[in-house]
Amino acid sequence: MKDYAREENGAKIIMATSVDDRFPPEHMLDGKDSSFWMTTGMFPQEFVLALENPTNVSKITTLSMNVKKLAVEKSEKENSGSFEKVFEVELASRGDRLQTEVHQVSIRAKYLKFTLLSGHCENAAVNRISVVGEPVGS
Repeated sequence: MKDYAREENGAKIIMATSVDDRFPPEHMLDGKDSSFWMTTGMFPQEFVLALENPTNVSKITTLSMNVKKLAVEKSEKENSGSFEKVFEVELASRGDRLQTEVHQVSIRAKYLKFTLLSGHCENAAVNRISVVGEPVGS
């Protein structure tokens, strides 16, 4: 199955609450574990991922560092400000190692909102997002 959260597959970060030119949100979509988006402190922090087309999502994976609590919401509609909760999870601290979270889901989405509700320290980072599924109508 295809990873729809990649720039090469038309995915875009359309909103992020913190932006640092050295660690931009687009780093989460490049497929590399070594690049990342970093928050600028204070929580919550969030970003919205726009998939190229509506997608039947079966798996959402995050690689992050120092994220304590994460919520994911979805929206199927263009220009919609309303999102529905998909899941919320607490992540264990892994020190200087990446936190890998894999969630099996069964949702339809055009947009996914990721909210870092709290962190294990002042700053948190998201290295990669993966969204696996099938195009709607397949």
